[in-house]
Amino acid sequence: MYDFVLTLHNYLRWALLLVGLAALVLAWSGAASRGRWTPPQVNLGRLFAGLFDLQVLVGILLYAVLSPLTTGAFKNMGAAMKNPDLRFFVAEHLVGMLIAAALVHVGASRAKRKDSPLQAAIFYTLAFVVVVVSIPWERPLF
Repeated sequence: MYDFVLTLHNYLRWALLLVGLAALVLAWSGAASRGRWTPPQVNLGRLFAGLFDLQVLVGILLYAVLSPLTTGAFKNMGAAMKNPDLRFFVAEHLVGMLIAAALVHVGASRAKRKDSPLQAAIFYTLAFVVVVVSIPWERPLF
């Protein structure tokens, strides 16, 4: 079960990055043209937020239940915080992704307003940067 959910989490990462990049490009193009949001731009923002929610749920399942890495770290959090690799998964990855999820949702809510592509673009950009920084790139890419 752990391997399946971890693989799902990994593949969702790529879907999230692709959709996020597309949402980012469309948001900045809308901001640059000083136009109003189009339905495809709004829908792409919703898809970005929905994929992010799914990814967070799968990540929480791994974090709290399935991952031997985090469940083992919970037994001695002091030692886990002193180990940079464990600290990344126990604290930094989790906090970064939750912050990014909040930023994505703020951006998507700004997109619903139809007249604020610049605000959505800023929030999508901040979220995308946090995601890229918080991904464990040393793990297998596929």
